[in-house]
Amino acid sequence: MFALAGVLLLSACGGSEEPRAVVDIDSLTGKWVTGAGASLVFKADHTFDSQGLSLDPALVRGCPSGTAHGNWAFFVDEGAPGGLVGMDKKAQSGETVGVTFRDMPLGDCGITLSAIRDGSTLCVSMDPDQVCSFKERFTRLEEKRG
Repeated sequence: MFALAGVLLLSACGGSEEPRAVVDIDSLTGKWVTGAGASLVFKADHTFDSQGLSLDPALVRGCPSGTAHGNWAFFVDEGAPGGLVGMDKKAQSGETVGVTFRDMPLGDCGITLSAIRDGSTLCVSMDPDQVCSFKERFTRLEEKRG
């Protein structure tokens, strides 16, 4: 679907923790890009496409590189003791988005994206309890309307 356009090598050390922001489906759907040329395209049907995404294999086990596809959902508080959270495709908004790649073994490549800076930026985390694990950030690509 997409031509491979660059490789994103995310490095550790996300720096200072930033507060999360709530985004809704309308704010999330669309194309998000990094300065290195990687992109994530979130669709309203809870699927996504990625291009040029390559996570450091020393930090993330089993993630696909290049072009990939998968599913996404907002993390929600399930109300269980201990504050457990889970991904819920029925949720209409949230601070954190979980993505899973198609054709990946269960447990491999779990990625969390935290909305920061009033929802205009997404950062990658390997742990839903940590806001940002990496320096690279995704920003929404504004589509031209005609």
